[in-house]
Amino acid sequence: MGREFTKIDMSFDRIPYDWESRKAWLDIPFPSEEYDARVARVRQAMGQAGLDVILIHGGPGWLNGDVRWISNFPSQIGNTVVVLPSDGPLTLTTDSILHSAPMHSFVHHTWIRDVRPGHLPGTVKDPLGIGRHVCDVLAERKLTAARIGLVGERFFPGVILHEIRERCPAATFSSAQLPYWSAKQIKSPREIALIERAGRATAAGLEAAMDLVRPGVTELELSAAAHRAMAGLADWVGHCMVATGPRSGLKHLFPTARKLEDGDMVFLDMGVHLQGYFTDTARTMCAGVVGARQRKVLQCGLDMFEAVVAAAKPGAVIAELQNIAQGIAEDAGLGEHYWPSGFGHGIGTNIAELPSLHWRSDAVLQAGHVFALEPMIVIHDFGCGVVEDQILITETGACSLTPAKKKVW
Repeated sequence: MGREFTKIDMSFDRIPYDWESRKAWLDIPFPSEEYDARVARVRQAMGQAGLDVILIHGGPGWLNGDVRWISNFPSQIGNTVVVLPSDGPLTLTTDSILHSAPMHSFVHHTWIRDVRPGHLPGTVKDPLGIGRHVCDVLAERKLTAARIGLVGERFFPGVILHEIRERCPAATFSSAQLPYWSAKQIKSPREIALIERAGRATAAGLEAAMDLVRPGVTELELSAAAHRAMAGLADWVGHCMVATGPRSGLKHLFPTARKLEDGDMVFLDMGVHLQGYFTDTARTMCAGVVGARQRKVLQCGLDMFEAVVAAAKPGAVIAELQNIAQGIAEDAGLGEHYWPSGFGHGIGTNIAELPSLHWRSDAVLQAGHVFALEPMIVIHDFGCGVVEDQILITETGACSLTPAKKKVW
């Protein structure tokens, strides 16, 4: 006779993940009223845009910011879609499901009660796709002929969108990215407090690396020191770029075993991830003896940063702040090395969001805006002069949320 095996439950329900089962494990960084306010702001923006429902896409890691902000669900490996109608409850469907077990896969991190899991492609023979779940929700809510807005459409998987369009042929589709980002661009006091914590974690990494900069130390040693300092204060290290010597003019590089030499320029760019929020910061310095050219470039980077922060306030126009930075670079004789597309970017649950700091942006700053400011001088085969911090626009001006020293030369 053959051996008798235990009958295995192959359903998603092997560990219950319904709302009552999840409540005991619920792990969200803000109280429910924070998320209620976010939904209300998005719905107001939807009404102004003439939309009946929006589908918010999130991918793994850095591509999950739009989903994380509204739901707090962290897509780790697959895709997630939040269905947000103009009224009624929200639905979250995801194939970011490990071991076919939602409760092993962060579903207890979302406040949304209606969670519909799909199989991560490649993990089962006949995967249940999240496109089908989206279509089911639209049918249940009588939205198959609705005006549908897409958030994150640049990264929305074609196979999911194709299924939705095919099963909802009477629906119309348009981008809802700008209305959605507009609704999330002003940070709440709770968000600002969390971003400040993330800033302190990042500052610890910057300080640890900067304190170690000297001839003979390797790039990997600088990175290791930064990681040790940040790891105990954040969920995970988002990035840690270390480039030294002539390589520092290339900026975003992973560290190597290269040893710093006397007079080397050093570029550090790092950030953490804390409960859904990113940081992005940078410092430049010189190992050993600081030559006249090194000092000029480093000082120009600091001068641009400080002048822009001093001028930033509600009502300030980004393009005018860019003129301030470029003028300082020109006066220093470094105008040809000023990097216009590197002025900065809004930051929050996305590494880049509103306010837009693109070149010649006409965006007007408002109290509650948070952005990574990084006016820079970049000289190929030599190095950079740049200070990058998270900047908060207050009611009267601006302040840095990254408390790390800025001048080490």
